[in-house]
Formats: sequence, C-alpha cells, structure tokens
Amino acid sequence: MKKYGMLILAVCCITQCLAQCILTGKINGAAGKETELNISRDVWYQKDNSVFSEVKPDGSFSFTVPGTDPLFVTLHYNKQKQQLLLSPGRHLHVTFDDADLPGTIQFSGKGAAENMLVHASFPQQRPFFMNPFSAENAYGKMGRDSLMNILLPDILDTANHLSLNVTKAKLPAVVKASLHTQIKYYYALNMEEFSIVLDNYTRNPAAQAWKDTVMKLTGMPSMTELYRSPAANYFLYAYAKYKMMEIGQVYRKDKAQGAKMLAAAAGLPFDSLMSMAEEYGDEIITLLSAKKFLPPAQHERLLANRVIYYSNEKETTMARRVMTELTKHFAGSKEEKDASQRMAKLESMLATGKENDKIVIHTGITTLEQLLAPYKGKLVYLDIWGTWCSPCKAEMRYAPKLKEQMKGKDVVFLYLSNDKDLADKKWREYIQVNNITGEHVRITGAAIETIWQTLLPGEENRYYPTFFIFDREGKVLIKKAKRPSDEEALYTQLLGAL
Repeated sequence: MKKYGMLILAVCCITQCLAQCILTGKINGAAGKETELNISRDVWYQKDNSVFSEVKPDGSFSFTVPGTDPLFVTLHYNKQKQQLLLSPGRHLHVTFDDADLPGTIQFSGKGAAENMLVHASFPQQRPFFMNPFSAENAYGKMGRDSLMNILLPDILDTANHLSLNVTKAKLPAVVKASLHTQIKYYYALNMEEFSIVLDNYTRNPAAQAWKDTVMKLTGMPSMTELYRSPAANYFLYAYAKYKMMEIGQVYRKDKAQGAKMLAAAAGLPFDSLMSMAEEYGDEIITLLSAKKFLPPAQHERLLANRVIYYSNEKETTMARRVMTELTKHFAGSKEEKDASQRMAKLESMLATGKENDKIVIHTGITTLEQLLAPYKGKLVYLDIWGTWCSPCKAEMRYAPKLKEQMKGKDVVFLYLSNDKDLADKKWREYIQVNNITGEHVRITGAAIETIWQTLLPGEENRYYPTFFIFDREGKVLIKKAKRPSDEEALYTQLLGAL
C-alpha cells in the first residue's frame, strides 16, 4: 500500500516531530498522477522510504516531512528525478514542466537558496571526469603524472568552488554544513568510482595510486558527516572495502601473510572466509573485517546501512547474514532494533511468496529445447538474468505492470537465471520475496553458454539482462526484445507478436 501525506520514516537523522519540512509543487501540463519523495541513507533508492502525493487537476502536490535537521531527499516524477534539500521551517516550493523535471525546475520559498545550490552542485549526470563511464573516457587514458597534477587539482578546484559558493550564501549554519558535507562526499565517491574506469576499462597502471590518493585525501567519514550526508554513508562502505583490499594487496604478494591478516581481521579461519565469499560474495568479507578497521559507531552504521540496502533490494540471504553480524555486535541498539523490524517485514514477505502457486520453479533443465517444450502453442517472453546483476533486478520492478497489461493474453513469462549452485537458495528467495510470478529456471556454466550460442550465434558478448520473444512453435521471433522498463514499446511488441 502506498503512503500518502505525512512521511514518517525510521531514518536516524529524523528523531521526534519537533519541526516540519514542507515541500509543495506545481507541474506545468501535468500528465502523471502522482509524485514520489524518497529518502536514502546511502544514495541508493530505497523504496520503503518513499511516500507519494497525488497530483491534483491543477498540477499541484505537497509533502510534509517531520524532522529537526536538514534532509537530502529525491523527488521522483514520471521516471525523472531531482535531488532536494529540505530543512525545518524553510518551506520549499518547486515548479517544473511535465516532460523535464530537472531541466525546468524552479525554486521559491525560504528553501529556494539552498536548493539552487543543490541543483548547481549535483548534476543529474556524472561529473565531467566520469563521462563516458567506459574505455572511451579520455581522462582514464592519462598517465599518472597528468592524473595527479592536472585532473585531480581540477576536480578539487571544482568541489572547492562549489563549497565557496555555499560559504558565501546567506543560509543557516546547519544548512551550510549539510551542503558542504554532501559536496565533499559527492566528489569523493565519484573520484573513487573513477578508479573503476582506470582499472577495468582503460587498464591504467595508475589505478591503485589514484584510489590510494583519494582515500588518503578524504579519510573515514565522521559520525557528524554521516548524519548529514547520504553520500558520506556510501563513502563509508567504499572506505571499508578499501581497507579490506589493502590486505588483498598483501595477499597477492605473500599469500600466507595475507591469509593470516584477513583471518585476524574477520575473526574466522581463512578457509571459512573463502567459503563464505563463494556463497555470499566478497562483500561479506568486507563487513566481517570492518570491526577491525572502523570505530564502533561507524561499524554499527555500516552494518545497519547494508541491512537497509539488502532488505530494500529484497536480498534475503545477504540481509539475514548482515543482520546476524549487527545483532552480534550491537544487540539492543536503536539501529539494531530498526533493522530487526525491517527483517521481520522481509521474512513475512518471503513466507507469503513461498505460498504463491503462480511462482513456478523448474529443475533438471539443461537445453533450450527442454526450456521451451512445455509452452508450445503460447507466446513466450524470455528474460535471461542473474541475482548478481543490478540492471536485471531493476527491470524486475516493471514486471507487475507488464503482467497487468498482458493479463488474459496468451503470453508466458519465462525467467532463465545464470546463478551458481551455491546461490540456489538466494535465487529462490529472491523470486519469492519479490513475488515474481511466472516460470523460473536456473542454468549455469556450459549449459547456459550453449543456450546463448543457439540464441545469438556468432556473438561473443553476453549482456544481462537480455530478452527474447518466441512464437507459438518455440522459434525465436524477436531477438533482443524490448525491456519491461520500455513499457508501451514492449506492450506493442508483444501484442504484435500474438
């Protein structure tokens, strides 16, 4: 059920309703029926932390957010979004055109000044040095000296210029502090992610030196900064990963010494850690080791943030494992109690999903012929995905609307997952907790590669997710079909194939 009106969330920066942040707006030529306001602790979209406001016939909407401190939020409308800073007693009014929220937005009210700075400081796209996020990035091809002596000062000058604008602005000190912190960590996060361009895309030998420099310049976020800034919270996670990878560098040079250090940090035998990494992914090692690298307050915050993240993503196995760690070290704390409530809700959703007879899981299938055989005489929409694939999971959010559009039509929704055998429980629970109705199969290794070769002969690259439409005889009708997020374009494609 969607929440309309007052936003009351278990976000630690919101305590008691001692003041209110009021947001009102007007959409020119409004065609959408509602707006959404989302609060995230760590920059990721967190659906449970959203409320909605109906758009009235004249295009107006409103939100009231209880709280005592400035709060970064994201306004969503018709697949568009805009970051805002709401502050108690500083009413904000926004106006924008239906088709271009970020490009046409205008601000008025007491909160206008800080939000004009937000709009200028945090572009909708990545900052200049992150475009494109690929091997074609010219900055990623710079030598070490150019990276450190030209690009880095340029980025820092950009961030300092924005912070100077904040300093000069006539704003309350607490609002300025929030803006300064968000600017600092917005650029720190993007600089840290730029190391992915250097390492994975342009294969730049200066990648590690860049990451070392960014981490040394930024350091670990303080608790005050974590209360102020979503970007600081995600940087805390990046910082913890970096500290764990420092041991990884030792391991690459001296396996015995590195294994010993990692086991000491995590408090578990090295072989046990490797088994856990195989089951849960490398992140579990970061989270188990975090108690070695972080003060207790930051350690608790990190674990709570990741429970929030994984429960929001409905990754039950990982959320459950991180929750165990949070309870182990911080039982009875407010963070632990809040996380426990989230987990209880998640487990309840999973129990409901397990009883849904419209979720059908098949086993023992290894070929494309076996995969399609049960559906002769029906149109099949095939989604090749994996629980490890973020874009795949993002597309799943559009599945309910897709199935509602195709209700009563002779279409089978078939999901083929490439997940390892050790991830079988994770795969099943993801399907069930997200209520992904349809036919489900998990195939991995050589078997799924053979299917890929049959579907896309001569193509070496495998993109997840990829979608196909099969006719009633089980033959490929449309390769690389539209995605669920394409909505009307996909509906038209499916209806035309029936």
